[in-house]
Formats: sequence, C-alpha cells, structure tokens
Amino acid sequence: MTTYYTVLGVSEQATPDDIRRAYRRLALLTHPDRTPDPAAHQRFLAVNEAYEALSEPNRRYFYDTQLREIRNRVRPMHSVPSSFAARTHRRPPPPPIWRRRSYVPKRLNFPVYARKAKRWGKWLAVLPVLILLDFFMLRHYATATFISIGTSRDGAGNLYNWVVTSQGEFNTVAEIPLSTAGFRVLTSWLFKFVHEAYLPDGTALPVHTTSGSLLGFTGLLLLLAATTQVKHLSDAARVNVTIVASVLAVILLLMVLS
Repeated sequence: MTTYYTVLGVSEQATPDDIRRAYRRLALLTHPDRTPDPAAHQRFLAVNEAYEALSEPNRRYFYDTQLREIRNRVRPMHSVPSSFAARTHRRPPPPPIWRRRSYVPKRLNFPVYARKAKRWGKWLAVLPVLILLDFFMLRHYATATFISIGTSRDGAGNLYNWVVTSQGEFNTVAEIPLSTAGFRVLTSWLFKFVHEAYLPDGTALPVHTTSGSLLGFTGLLLLLAATTQVKHLSDAARVNVTIVASVLAVILLLMVLS
C-alpha cells in the first residue's frame, strides 16, 4: 500500500527534519523546470501532497490515525495447510448455536371460524328467548317461604325492603312483619321473577320491578345473536360479533342466576 511516507522515501518514524530533507531532494529531482518528463511532473505533485500532509503535526497525527485504522480493518489472511483446508472443506459447517427467529403472524382462517360462529350464534339466541318467555309468559302462583329481608336502593335513590323467598326475590316499600312465615307470589318457572306478592292474610304487597337493565341486556343479546345469522355479513365481522355476544351471554347469565 502506497503511503505518503513511501512517496517521500522515509520511514513512519521519521523526524520533521528527515521529512523536510527528503522533500527538498525529491522536489529538485522532479520539478518541471528541471526535467521535461511527464511522469516526473506527476511525481512532483504527489511529493508536494505528501509533504503538506506530513509537515504539519496535526495533519500528520490524523493521517497516522487513519492509516492505523485502515490496517486494522484489512488484516492479512494466514495461509492454511492444504490438507487441513481439504478436511475443512469436506466437513459440513456446525449448526448455529443461536438463530434469530422472526415472528410472522399467522393469518386467521375466518371462513372456518365464521361457520362455527354462525352455529354458535343460534345457540346464543336460546338464552334471551328463554328469559323473555319466562318473564312474560311462564308464570304461576306458588307459596314461598320467607328467608330474609334487607334494604336496597334503586337508581333514583329510593329505599326499598329487599325480600328473599324460596320462590324468588322482590323489592317493596311495604313494611314486612318479621313474624311472617311466607308469601303467596306470582313467579316465573325458570328464573324466579316475582311479579306479585301477598301476605298470608291476602294483603297485596306493592312489588317494585327492577328488571329494566336485565331486559335491556336480554334484548341486546338477542339482537347480536340475530346479527350472526345475517347472510351478507363478512366472515371477520361475524366472528367478532359472536365473540361480543358470548361475553354478553356470560354477563346476562350471571345476572339471572344471582
């Protein structure tokens, strides 16, 4: 590799005086006024460039630093015996100890899931239909045992007596004697929705219905279940609607059973 030191013919440990003397000698030999040789003219330009870089301490320091970096990057390869090279060439490379794996998200097969979601949507519609039938139609009179009594408030802050019986629960503003053994109630067959309540002597108790939120969730679930059966609904939308309806069905079931 040609360097400014080789152009001037000095070593890399040369002193400033050595560099100055080498430049003067070469400048006299290659100056255009002393020789008409074109090659000598080109060498004269190279000598001047080398002297400008090495004559100033700062420029020489940076040049030496760059020279060391170039030599460190380009390292000579050591010769390998032919027999060892042949054995190495025949031997397969060892498996990597660690390999970086890139995560490629898998695309969901929505048509397959959409068919299952459509079938599941039909089963989801059973729960709201049962709740509505039980609330509005499947009613009967039954004798209920008095279990406990407490207090509750509605959304407006009104205070009620919360009565728990063996045939369901109801809220009323009437005072309930603790000696009451039981009630006669109009309740539903499945989820024990109490619509009417009477004391043993036949006195009717005003029943405050608190099933507004329950019926709202029931209607919403029925709407979502019907949406899963829409013919022109996309597969992705059908799957997403089914997931939302399933979560709502769990919430509604907990509300009914509690």
